[in-house]
Amino acid sequence: MTQQRARIIGLAWGMHAAFRQYIQRISDGEMLVYDQASMLDSGEAFFPAVDENTETGVLRFAGTLHFSGHRGMLVVKIEAPWLQQGDDTTVLTVADPFESGGRMPCVTVDLQTDGTGPTWLTEEGADLFMGNYLPHVAFDPVRIVWEGKN
Repeated sequence: MTQQRARIIGLAWGMHAAFRQYIQRISDGEMLVYDQASMLDSGEAFFPAVDENTETGVLRFAGTLHFSGHRGMLVVKIEAPWLQQGDDTTVLTVADPFESGGRMPCVTVDLQTDGTGPTWLTEEGADLFMGNYLPHVAFDPVRIVWEGKN
């Protein structure tokens, strides 16, 4: 029997359900997606694949998930997430909002063979939340989306 390899079309990630709920509760809270990202019925943001060159150990995705509130005092941007495989861990990095052109490790991922994985906030990722979430707090799981599958 020949097994055909499915093509990766994107990444689904809800980031952190408690944070999304908080944004919904504040009077001027907004959660927006742009730059090719979209919202799924599941409440997850969908980031389309830029390439699927797994030989480099990096899966690149496009799009931005943007949260804001408190008259602009609260801004969290998840832009261009990448899954980067290291020696013994996988990290989801995002475009660094504090260093132009840089990458910030946002969460570590325990990526399973089915393309899903629980995530935990990194020390650098905690900076996105100005200390309101501490490193190693569990965030929503990631889910790689393959062509023809949800």
